[in-house]
Amino acid sequence: MDNPFSPQPMPPGGGQSGQIDVRCPFCQTPVSLPAMYAGSAVDCPHCKGKFQAPMPTGFGMGQPGYQNPAVREFASKKIAAGICGILLGPLGIHKFVLGFNGAGAIMLAVSLVGIITGSCLVIPLLAYFAMAIIGLVEGIMYLTKTDEEFYQLYAIQRKEWF
Repeated sequence: MDNPFSPQPMPPGGGQSGQIDVRCPFCQTPVSLPAMYAGSAVDCPHCKGKFQAPMPTGFGMGQPGYQNPAVREFASKKIAAGICGILLGPLGIHKFVLGFNGAGAIMLAVSLVGIITGSCLVIPLLAYFAMAIIGLVEGIMYLTKTDEEFYQLYAIQRKEWF
């Protein structure tokens, strides 16, 4: 089964010169994009789903060892975010590494409130442990994704939680 997040190339012969023809991975509608959008995040004009436009074969895609420079640059954060998620999960540092400052601030605030008031109340202490579990799970998820999946989920779709 194909990865639902990778655009499906259209059959040869479609499109004009300087155009990239793909099918939206969400609604399967044919989309024709200007070649300058190759490798970048685009929105489907029909369903508004966000996906990465493929690079034409002449740009290196399909060659062994090729990786889009944007994918390679963002994926360099994968190990740092994964380790921070596992070791420092309740503090939300892994969220800050990926640029999800709002989600990181929420995790940090919940954890600090849980630590400060946890000696008096049990429920805030449980919130701290919930943040720890979320950080652990997310750290493991980051490390088990391929670079392309990691880029698609966290750079293109901006998925902040799980």
